[in-house]
Amino acid sequence: MKILTVDDDDSFVELIERSLTVSDNHEIVTAQSGIEAMNILTHEDAAFDCLLFDIQMPELDGITLCRNVRNTPRFSATPIIMLTAMSQKHYLDNAFAAGASDYLNKPFDFQELREKLRTWQRTDLAFHKPDIHFDGYQRVEARSVKASDAELARQLEKQDLPRLVEYLAFENFCVKRAQSGRRRFCVSALKISNFEQLQDNLTADQFAESLFAFAKVLSASLKGMDAMFSYRGRGIFLVAYSAANALLNVKLQAAMRRAVGQVKPREAIAQSRIRYVLGTPVKVNPRLSSDALFALHAAVKSVESKNIEHSLDNVPTKHLGSLYLKDELSHLEARGYRALFNDEIRDRDVSWPPRKMLTRKA
Repeated sequence: MKILTVDDDDSFVELIERSLTVSDNHEIVTAQSGIEAMNILTHEDAAFDCLLFDIQMPELDGITLCRNVRNTPRFSATPIIMLTAMSQKHYLDNAFAAGASDYLNKPFDFQELREKLRTWQRTDLAFHKPDIHFDGYQRVEARSVKASDAELARQLEKQDLPRLVEYLAFENFCVKRAQSGRRRFCVSALKISNFEQLQDNLTADQFAESLFAFAKVLSASLKGMDAMFSYRGRGIFLVAYSAANALLNVKLQAAMRRAVGQVKPREAIAQSRIRYVLGTPVKVNPRLSSDALFALHAAVKSVESKNIEHSLDNVPTKHLGSLYLKDELSHLEARGYRALFNDEIRDRDVSWPPRKMLTRKA
């Protein structure tokens, strides 16, 4: 990867350059200020796979630099990792709000940085993989007129909505906030219940317009709530709040109704096509980074269940059996994966199964 490292600490920049060049053969370009970095990035030949920014720098700080870079079309989707000693909540929130993809506190383990770079490199390869499909005779199939979820997410991120962050960055934000452990927070999910019907009945432009208008209303409704949100795909939005109580959904629904009056009439009409359901807010335990990811999964599971409950009244009785069968197949598939995992453990661990499992009860 070609990486631009921006930090006003000469010794730290040198350490980064040596570590990443020797270990993973990355190409490192360095800058000692935000202004120098912008001069490099605005050059017509500039091309980087990842950007590493310090936050506290003279003249142009890292958060402002991040915001400026995100407004540069060439680097609007380039991973930006903040490397900083600033661990306070407002630095974390402002960095992700400005467009940061990840956040590492100094001092950090260089192996952790290498792993993050590898993760973003794999993500970048998958993100830019050509959307080409072949039929059984290896002939290129015509692309569907429906926009893919990845393309919708890319277009949505270009809308420059306050508090909206890219999904992988949103996961990292939740993990970092959990690690800080200073304040409890929770996550909640919204699902567009008529997502598939809208895709089938609207043109691609009309569908995108409705989705973007809904996201704009959601963004406006979160103003003053100390919250961030992201589009996960399949019509699901996730929201991270700094508070956790049973009235969050009531407050959010009321705020969304008020926010409809703040958008343009055309946008209000576009978003009115959308029907949505809210899942139950899930609390995230402080200082448990893994719990943040489990909480996101639980929030999605909750809103999917609520959506099924909401839809059952409109499902003919003859179709209920197929819904049950689909759920049962998913359950059996999960059991199959667990069985494969246990087999793998047995093959690798000579102490498996534990003695307790082999001891007969008296």
